Formats: sequence, C-alpha cells, structure tokens
Amino acid sequence: MPGVDAEALKTAAERLQQKLGESAVVLGSGTEGKVSLVAAFSKSVNGKGLQAGKFIGGIAKMCGGGGGGRPNLAQAGGRDPSKLKEALDSARELLVDGLR
Repeated sequence: MPGVDAEALKTAAERLQQKLGESAVVLGSGTEGKVSLVAAFSKSVNGKGLQAGKFIGGIAKMCGGGGGGRPNLAQAGGRDPSKLKEALDSARELLVDGLR
C-alpha cells in the first residue's frame, strides 16, 4: 500500500480483521526512506503461539527497523523501503508455516 501512513495501515488492518473474522493480517507501506508495518492477529492465531508484537518486530528488522505491540495488534517501522516486498513475502511464509 504505497504512501499510506501508519495510522491508516492500522485502521485498514483492524477493518480487514473485522470483516475476515479469525485471521492474521499483515500490511505494509513504503515511501522515500520509510517503511510502516502493522499486524493484527485474532485470538485463534494467538492460540497457535503467534503474537503480533513479536512477529512484526522480526519482519521490521528486514527493513532496517523494529517495533512491537500487543499480542493481537502491533506496529513497526523501518528505513529501507526496497526491502518491503521481501519482508511481506517472508511474513506470509512464516504465517502459513505457523498456522499449520
């Protein structure tokens, strides 16, 4: 989601999760020199040992940043937008593996 700020990403993730129900939502946006990431995990995802705060922190490191938050909702940032696609691809793979 190019050019979307952190607050808009958070709102989008929360709305997507409400619409999807039990789910894991990870969104990211990159602009010049800045990356914003958000993760929203339902209770069933938390029950499988995945926590949004810990998860998003690891993904943000790939973009030269960090972050964290609660088990169900977390935000992070980074400094290297060129790594965003790779980070989101990694997030998808980690979620698929973690939710099996």
